[in-house]
Amino acid sequence: MRDCAVGAGTGGRKARVRIARAAVLACALLVASARTAAAQAREGRACFQPQPMPMCRSFWVTEFGLQYYLSQPPGVNNQRRYQVIWELGWMRNRTPGDAVGGSIFIATNDHVHRSGVRARYRRWIGDETSVDISPALIVFQSSENLEVRAELGAALQAAVSYHDWLGLTAQLEAASGGVRLQTGFRLGSYPGAAAGVGLPLVALLAGDDS
Repeated sequence: MRDCAVGAGTGGRKARVRIARAAVLACALLVASARTAAAQAREGRACFQPQPMPMCRSFWVTEFGLQYYLSQPPGVNNQRRYQVIWELGWMRNRTPGDAVGGSIFIATNDHVHRSGVRARYRRWIGDETSVDISPALIVFQSSENLEVRAELGAALQAAVSYHDWLGLTAQLEAASGGVRLQTGFRLGSYPGAAAGVGLPLVALLAGDDS
């Protein structure tokens, strides 16, 4: 019995370490994008806080969110209905009313991993609210033991955001284990970048069982 308990504890620590590594990678991407965005903002080319024209010609996507599976999540033994998601990308305002672009994303918990690329279309509703439609190609995924492998899937996400600081999302995902519906929320702009940077520290602390 003791051996089983030790094995379970070791597996839990390994899972938390994997989450921490994914979080650190996402954190590094966010920090790099923030530096680039700041340099471009000084040159008047891009904004770190998304806004429509004429305020911004283009803008960065720095999002962190939480998704909840409304149907059974992937994995035979996975009862974790929540997963965290980091997203980094860039969009360009085509007109005062709409923008197009793309992003990369990492979504994970201690049983499931998804990562890939997302095409994004945004419709501005005034200066404060926006609606996004975003089809995604899932390139890497895993289930249960977080052994990441190249395996294709797809997703379609819709979102409504206020000032790009807080948004509500709904997503239909076709990936390992079947088709599932998710809903959730996300933080963007400065709150999204701050959450994406802070979570790796929390994950690393949670992985310390000493």
